[in-house]
Order: sequence, then structure tokens, then C-alpha cells
Amino acid sequence: MGHSEIQDGGEVCVVRPSLNITQRASKYHYCPPPDPGILESMKIKAKESCSCSGSCLVSAVTARVPILSWLPAYSIRSSLFGDVVSGVTVAIMHIPQGMAYALLGGLPPITGIYMAFFPLLVYACLGTSRHCSVGTFAVVCLMTGKLVGELATEENGDSSLPLGNITNSLLVNSTQKYTANEVAAIVALMNGVAEIILGLLQLGSLCVFLSDMLVSGFTTGAAIHVLTSQIKYLFGIKVQRYSGPFKIIYTYKDIIGQLLTANPAAMVISGVTITVLAFNNEIVKPWFRTKTKLPIPIELIAVILGTLASYCGNLHDNYDIRIVGDIPTGLPKPTPPPFELIPAVAVDSFIISIVAYTVSFSMAKIFAKRQNYDVDATQELYALGASNIFGSFFGCAPIAASLSRSLIQEAVGGVTQITSFICCSLLLFILLFVGPVFESLPNCVLSSIIVVALKGMFMQVKDLRRVWAVSRADALIWLASFLGVVIIDIDYGLLLGIVVSLLVLLGRSQQPKTALLGCVPNTDIYLDINKYSATVQTPTVSIFQFRGPIHFANSEYFRQQLMSVTGLVPSAITVAKLAQEQQLQANITTQEEANGNATIEDKKTSKTRNFFKGKVSKRKSEIGVTIALPEVQFLVIEMSGVSYTDSSGGNLLSQLCKEYKKAGITLCLAALSENVLETLEVCGTLKVLPPEHIFHSAHDAVMILTQADIPPALDDTATKL
Repeated sequence: MGHSEIQDGGEVCVVRPSLNITQRASKYHYCPPPDPGILESMKIKAKESCSCSGSCLVSAVTARVPILSWLPAYSIRSSLFGDVVSGVTVAIMHIPQGMAYALLGGLPPITGIYMAFFPLLVYACLGTSRHCSVGTFAVVCLMTGKLVGELATEENGDSSLPLGNITNSLLVNSTQKYTANEVAAIVALMNGVAEIILGLLQLGSLCVFLSDMLVSGFTTGAAIHVLTSQIKYLFGIKVQRYSGPFKIIYTYKDIIGQLLTANPAAMVISGVTITVLAFNNEIVKPWFRTKTKLPIPIELIAVILGTLASYCGNLHDNYDIRIVGDIPTGLPKPTPPPFELIPAVAVDSFIISIVAYTVSFSMAKIFAKRQNYDVDATQELYALGASNIFGSFFGCAPIAASLSRSLIQEAVGGVTQITSFICCSLLLFILLFVGPVFESLPNCVLSSIIVVALKGMFMQVKDLRRVWAVSRADALIWLASFLGVVIIDIDYGLLLGIVVSLLVLLGRSQQPKTALLGCVPNTDIYLDINKYSATVQTPTVSIFQFRGPIHFANSEYFRQQLMSVTGLVPSAITVAKLAQEQQLQANITTQEEANGNATIEDKKTSKTRNFFKGKVSKRKSEIGVTIALPEVQFLVIEMSGVSYTDSSGGNLLSQLCKEYKKAGITLCLAALSENVLETLEVCGTLKVLPPEHIFHSAHDAVMILTQADIPPALDDTATKL
């Protein structure tokens, strides 16, 4: 077939009888499956759940421990090399990122290595994603740092930083002291418990309530907080820790007041580190990527060089540079978190769990789609929950998947979670033997790594510009999330973003689009007459289309739009017809007496036109609609876009049917889905609106309703498509 033939297309002539739903059910043998009822459904479900066989047991176990399904089938020849290279590369990234993000959370830098080791062992066994690299994540560490600052009474790693709280004092027990790791551990424990509960409730799809725009605005706002928290290290100043609403305003006020006391040496180290990292990311890395998949470990290089410079120059003593300090060797002993802090961290931990899961599962879906495999939303909740609970006994903070590490894990050839075991092996060597080497590392070097890594989050501002041209409502979600996070606080901003998202969703379902339809001549295509000039209307049939659900929240909007778009106001038409009959009767009597030569029919037509002309003008000034000409006999509601309706919607249709019947207009429905039709039957709507007035499509309605007077556009029983 040539190109011109494809462009020209062809015609398909379809001949079928016009159908209402009664004829459709009779002709095509409508036989719905029996409804077993609630009790019977529960029995069937219980029987299916309780039935057990060997294959079912194996399937259930492998579904909850996915490593048992993929490890026996692991191919050493095709996968091992890529997993080893990927594991070593990601481990190298974990070292600087873990130390830097732990500092962001107010924790000792070594905790970041613990977070990359203990939880990762569990996730590798239970996770369904083959490429997600879990561990430290900037936003989650920042949110954890908020609780650490409020509850930790024993400082860690930064003796010069006062942990006071001006805007929101939260003292659980003034006589009990908690270390930063203890607070982080109880947050991780509650985070894991929340994710396990969400998994048991099968709420793995919960992240759909956090739209892309909400997540983008939220993380961009959180990036502002991350940057703000690192300024004190970049400039070598002491800044009071604030918490609660508007804390960023107090923080910048304090920062501006301390700028004159900045440490020049810290500023020079920060400036050089940021310049080198940015030059590598913008110039060297793109060029190097064309030569090999292996990335330059620039962050690790910066950490090593910073440690050497600090050690050789004794920067801590000579220039008052804050350093990482004591790093213990070996693995920490498992210790239960302080359970008495549960009431103080429960709400914030739940919020952190939602954010961590949303980010992690979103990345898991991206890699699964790219590599053509499936991820289980519920199992991901179990995996992250178990990982957090396990890590909490070793002083770890909540974990999440990191986009940068996950991308590298995939790019350098990682195939399975064997990558995670290779990574943990290398990190174990670091923890046992190499940790104290980094004791002289300046904090400003870690802060520089964090700041440069924030570029991707800051570039999400482009999302606002892009979405503004598409949907102002989505842009409003982005702005609400961003401004709420920046100006008020992180958790308040997330809540504000969710509220605005729900309001936008409710607004869209509450006020769907509507249209008055006309037919394209010689087809069964019905389009909006305001958008397609080739359409024609059938004089006696008005077709109204509603493109959304009909429920209690938008029933009044539906009524208003129906009358406004079609111009058919039943109460006005009833009053007008009554007044018309009275006026015509009076006119007939007067005309017979005054002029016997004039025919009654001519005068009737003239008076009717004059009467409606004045009446239309009067009603328009009162309610803002125009009464249609009296030749409209049928009003068809085209409901192909109505996904569902509730009892309020069914009652509304029944009421409208009665009102239009009094006005001399027959209300009909067309193109209903089966579930909407069943709802109307249960609501009793079909007792008021007979099934003979419900049609298979708008075209069927027009064909049947205009049999006696078919317009030229519809004078053929064969429909051309």
C-alpha cells in the first residue's frame, strides 16, 4: 500500500440496527454473572487463602524472599563481572556520600557507612528491584536531622554547634540524655514499622497520591534546606540550630549576623573543592563518559586529598578547621533503640517513611521498565521496612534509594543485587581497617560534596516552567509544595502539597468538561459544535455530553451545566408554555372579533414568535440562560465519559426526568457503561426513566428518536466510518 493510499484512507460501511439497551440485551443475550454477595465472596476468598499446596507454599516464600527465586538461576558467566564492577564502584560512592549525608542528619560521619552496610544486606535479600542502591539519601537525612536536633541531648561530631531550639522546644524527659544515634535509631525503627504496616494493608500504591509535581516541588524546597544546613561548614561559622515553622528565616538571620566571623581557611577549602567537583561534573565527566562506562570517583578523590591536606597541614590546630574527628573501627554492637521516644517521633517517622518509599519505589519502577522486569510495590514496603528495623539496632538512620548511586549501579553493568553483597564486602573492609584514616577529613569538604550534588534538585525548577504551559493547576501543586517546604518547614510543606493535590483532583472531578454535540453528516461521529464547524444539530434532539463522574459533590454543577449548555430550563419552559397558551387563547378571541379575514394559524405563528422573543430576553436577564425553541422534543445525555455515578447522581437523573417531562421534553441517556447502568438500576432510576429511553450510543438515540422525521444528515441506515 502506497503512502498516498494511507493518507487518503478508505470507507467502511457498517450496517446494524439502532438499539436501546432493552433491544441490545435481548438481541445479544445479555447474561451477567451472578453476584455471590458479601458473605459468599468472603467464603470464596477465605477458601482460596487457606488452600495450600507445595507449589503455593514455594510461591509464597519466594514472593516474600525474592533472593530465593533469582539466586538459584544466577548466571556467573553473564552477570558476575558486571555485578563485581558495579559493586566496587557503588561502594566507592558510598564512602563520601555516606559520611556527608550522615553529617547532614546531625550524625557522626561513620554512621553513613553503617547505613550503607547493615540495611543493604537485608534489602538485597528482600527487595524486588535489581538496581536500586539503598542507603543515605539527602532529603531523608535532612528530615531525620530535624528530629535529631530536637531530641538529642548529647552532641556528636560537632562540639562547637549548639543544638538549642528557639521556635519549637520539644523535651521528652529533661533528666534522660539521648545521643544522636539513639534518636536516629528510634526514627528508623518507627519508619520500618510504618512501612511494614502499609505493606500488610496492601497500600503499596500509596505513592500515587504524591504526584510528580508534588515530589519535584518538595525535593527542590528540601534542597534549599540542605544548602542552608551546610553554610555553617562552608564558611566555618557557628549557627544556632532552629526547628519549627519559619526556621529557615531565623537561620539566615543568624548566618548573616555571623558572616564577619567566617573562617577564611574553611572558605578557601570549600571554594576549591566545589570548583573542582563542578568542573569534573560539567566538563570532565561528559567527556570521560564517551570513553568508558566507569565514572571518575571524584568525590572519593576529594575526600582522600582533603584528608591528606588536613593531616599534613594540621589544619584543625593551625586554622581552626572543623574535622570529622574520632572514627571507631569494627562493627557496632546491636543495641535496642530507646522505645520511650516512640510517642515523640511517631508522626514524623510516618511522614519520613512515605517520602522514602515514594522516592525509592519511583526509581525502582524506572529501572524495572528500562530493564524489562517487574517490581512488587508491597514487597518493596516489606523490604524497606525490614531494612530499617534491622539497621535501627546498629544506630542507623532511615534509608532510601539514591538516584545517583542507582544510576551508576545500572550504567556500569550491574545486573542483580549481587552488586549489593560486593558493595557490603568492600564497606566491611573499610569499617574494620580503614575508618580511622578519615579522622582528619575537614567537614567543609563533605559539605562541598553535598552542595555540588544538589544541582540536580535545583534544576527541577525547570519542571515548573514546563508544567506552567500545560496545566496551571499542576504548577500550583509545585509552588505550594516548594513554598511550604522553604518558608514553613519540610513536614508542613509536604502536608500542604498533599492538600493542594487533593483539592486539584477534587476540583477536576467536581467540574468536568461539558459540550453540546452535533453530528458530522453521513457518519455516526458526534463532536462539540463549538469546536467543529462541520457538525450539524438535529432540530428536535439536543445532545449534552458530560465528561466526568456524577456524584454528590458535583450534582448541582451537572444540573447547572445541563441547563446552561443546552438552554433547556424545564421550569422556565413550563411557565412559558402556560403563558403562551393563555396569551394565544386571548389573541384568538380578540382576532376573531377584530378581523375575521385573518387566519388563526398565521396569527398563532406570529404571536408565538413575538412571545418567545420577549420571554427569552427576560429569562436570560434573570438566570443567564436562553430558552431553546419549542421544537426540541428530546434531550439526550451522552454519558460515555461518565466513569461512575452514585445514588445522588441516580436521584438527580430521576428528578431531571420528571422536570423535563412536565416541560414536554423527553430525557434520554446514551452510551452508558455497564457499571453505571447497574448503579442506576439499583438506585431505582430505571423506574422513572424507562430502559427504552436509554440507548447504545448517541447515534442510536438520534436514529430511533427521529424515525418519523429523519434529517438529511442521517437519511441512511448505513453508517459510514
